Amino acid sequence: MAQTVVQMTAEQLQSLIESVRLAAVAGASSAAPATIHTKGSFTNCTSRFGGQRDHEAVEEFITSIVTYKEIESISDEDALKGLSLLFYGLASTWWQGVRKEAKTWGDAIALIRDHFSPTKPAYQIYLEIFEQKQEDSVPIDTFVCQKRALLAQLPEGRHDEETELDLVYGLLDIKYRKNILRQDLKSFRELLEKGRIIEHNNLESEAVQGGPVRGMKRTKRCTHCNFRGHTFEECRKRKTATAGDD
Repeated sequence: MAQTVVQMTAEQLQSLIESVRLAAVAGASSAAPATIHTKGSFTNCTSRFGGQRDHEAVEEFITSIVTYKEIESISDEDALKGLSLLFYGLASTWWQGVRKEAKTWGDAIALIRDHFSPTKPAYQIYLEIFEQKQEDSVPIDTFVCQKRALLAQLPEGRHDEETELDLVYGLLDIKYRKNILRQDLKSFRELLEKGRIIEHNNLESEAVQGGPVRGMKRTKRCTHCNFRGHTFEECRKRKTATAGDD
């Protein structure tokens, strides 16, 4: 059977190729699952705030919901509408009274800070910083973290890290200041690293001292009266009893 030869011009061939390409694209589009775009909300956010007047609690709550909002791509408008889901107790009652004042998401965050964590005057923060020195039982990580949290409440740019080190160094327990010279420190990171080494060495030293000491001289105990501090031969009670028998 003779084969039929189809002759096409260059324009016809190009048109055929374009038709096949468009058909393939259309087929792939129809086969792909439809993407469903859903609006983000605070429905599944686990952060809650009850109205405690505590700077750290307020900042932790704000950081948490701001991060959640960004991750879930929640619009400012939807975030403002859903913010009430995250309040309970006093905070919920407070929000009902002030929500009309919050025209934007930024307004809402500012209202939370102003009411539950108002900015302290600098002198009050300094008083809290110097109020208590480090106690022997407080780890250096905990102490430095607490003091730096207070320093962070000062107006931005008030002190550089070197000055903050000066403020905190003088409050350290003597066991750290005795082994760490201030001039050897350039950052809080260095202070913490050196401080942890001191704590580790102290723990090892205490463990050794708590165990039996090799070669330690035993306390004398009398086998006659069973009291410590003297031997059978030195026992006055025995000597008195012996003299009486004589």
